[in-house]
Amino acid sequence: MVIAGIVAGGSGTRMGGNIPKQFYELNGKPVLIYTAERFLNHGGINAVIIGINPEWEEYARELINKHLPCCKNIFLTNGGSDRNETVSLIIRFAQRVLGCAENDVILTHDAVRPFVTSRIISDCIEAMSSCDICTAVIPETDTVVVSKDGGYAESFPDRSSVFRVQTPQALRIGSFNSVYETLSANEKKLATDVCRLYSSNGYNVKLIDGDITNIKLTYPHDYSFAEFLAKQ
Repeated sequence: MVIAGIVAGGSGTRMGGNIPKQFYELNGKPVLIYTAERFLNHGGINAVIIGINPEWEEYARELINKHLPCCKNIFLTNGGSDRNETVSLIIRFAQRVLGCAENDVILTHDAVRPFVTSRIISDCIEAMSSCDICTAVIPETDTVVVSKDGGYAESFPDRSSVFRVQTPQALRIGSFNSVYETLSANEKKLATDVCRLYSSNGYNVKLIDGDITNIKLTYPHDYSFAEFLAKQ
């Protein structure tokens, strides 16, 4: 099986407003629904599981019933206190409810990346035939600088070897469990995504071509660009 695990537990405080950014509307449709549809409409995905903040689960369910009333392969489960815990809870749900095996694949994805392309999804699925984990990335086009204090530059890495990480990030359920369960609580929180978890445990992370339109909605100006993309 190939499952899409959508991480939607965030509060979206940097965007402002009264609701999490995954519930903002783009051209009359919530961001979360846009994102879910990208995977639901892909022939290689068997089911979509959304990890949601329990306080917003009822609201999310209402949106799904309104916008995807006939869809039987979309599910909600509680999210965790951080991204990696949410992925872990999504995987537990997949095993418990859908009967997923350790060798099955899950594509973890940000709920607030509503423009992931079918090509990226296909490439991630295909890559899992020859790797343990992969992630979508795009090349860095700006000059990058390393600074520990945020006030003075320490080094300027060659940008030709620097990439910006996107999602999806594809992995096998069994390997995630074996990696995640060996970490301390602090190690789990320090890792910003599953690729960092895997890399720190000796896995080679395969890079898949992402797309500049596969944006993550974080700040208000991101939403303005997303509105433009949605209307296209």
